Amino acid sequence: MKKLSAVIHLWLGMVSGLIVFIVSISGCIFVFEQEIFDLNHSELVYSEGSSGKVKPLSELLVTAQTALSKTMPVSDVEIFSDPDRSYIFTASKTDKKAKNTWNYFQQVKYYQEVYINPYTGACLGVVDRKYEFFNIVRRIHQNLLLSYEVGSLIVGSSCLMFLGLLITGFVLWIPKTKNGWKQRFTIKWNAKWRRLNYDTHNVGGFYVLAPAMIIVITGLVWSFDWWEDGIYTLLGSKQRPTFNIEQPKLAKLSKPAENLLDKVFHAASSKKLSFERLAISLPEKSTNPYRVFMGLSRGAGWSSSNYYYYHGMSGQQYGQLLQEDKSLGQKWRNTNYDIHTGGVYGKLTKILAFLASLFCATLPVTGYFIWLGKRKKSQKTMTKVPRQANSNEMRKKPQLINSKTVQDS
Repeated sequence: MKKLSAVIHLWLGMVSGLIVFIVSISGCIFVFEQEIFDLNHSELVYSEGSSGKVKPLSELLVTAQTALSKTMPVSDVEIFSDPDRSYIFTASKTDKKAKNTWNYFQQVKYYQEVYINPYTGACLGVVDRKYEFFNIVRRIHQNLLLSYEVGSLIVGSSCLMFLGLLITGFVLWIPKTKNGWKQRFTIKWNAKWRRLNYDTHNVGGFYVLAPAMIIVITGLVWSFDWWEDGIYTLLGSKQRPTFNIEQPKLAKLSKPAENLLDKVFHAASSKKLSFERLAISLPEKSTNPYRVFMGLSRGAGWSSSNYYYYHGMSGQQYGQLLQEDKSLGQKWRNTNYDIHTGGVYGKLTKILAFLASLFCATLPVTGYFIWLGKRKKSQKTMTKVPRQANSNEMRKKPQLINSKTVQDS
């Protein structure tokens, strides 16, 4: 079993090592993306005059759309319960099925965020997220800045191999004898660098095994539909559940009602619920609904959220998906991102995810040096041949034999 695991471990590492390194480094950078972004863009994220009255959302939408090109319609609005935070109006368009595209920059047509002071109605600034640092890091993490279909397949396949590396690595970690257990848990810091490198890879790999497997398992959801469907099945869903409710047809209305956005926002925000974030998806046509995502205030555990659906012509609520009505699979799917990035239990698990991802980036490097050391050692062994007699000895031996032969004759 160890010999087979060693062969599998070696070849999976050779094939996926570079991709695993890139994905791990970009992943640990992205863990604290929101905190760092808010700190670096505090003049946009936070608004002054929070004691005033909030302007109508439709009026703020006009200001946000004015700050953008007419060819970039606002598609989402994000509102926070924190009175000091600005409202974010997003305009984005991505064509994942576009032909003759091979990279992320060709597929994403635009991705703009407009920050509006909800009290004064002033535009605080526009961020081009398409080229923003953390968004680029995320795209490297997800698809190596390649087109979605190609990059996601490469990253997903490499992560599957990394999952195999973790399993075979654990098999190789298990000591053969009872006396070997002690050195499997401790790193010999005063040893030479080859032994130190081996212990770092072997012992450190054991300690990071559990969080690394959680990160990989949750990350594969964005690469393979069959993987996501498999988790749904394990959690009791016979088929992939939907988070959308189709909009019914209304025969009485021939055109959309006025101030629909204000109506939808008032209906959603007036619900007697304590929420942290309210995201409203604006329909391009009246045949599509207004979708409202309400992120509820929560402690540790499941990411609690409700979905509300409002008709695109009347603004009346026609459906909802509440947290208590979700299946186990739906609750997991809403929490999967927080599990993957470590946010499920706050800053403590975020730090753990950061350290685990950072250490995963070292595994291909330390593993390469282990392989390189074994390869050099085997080459030295092969070059050592049995000692042969030198030329003088070879000449002397026949002379003695010949002289003896002459004397006997």
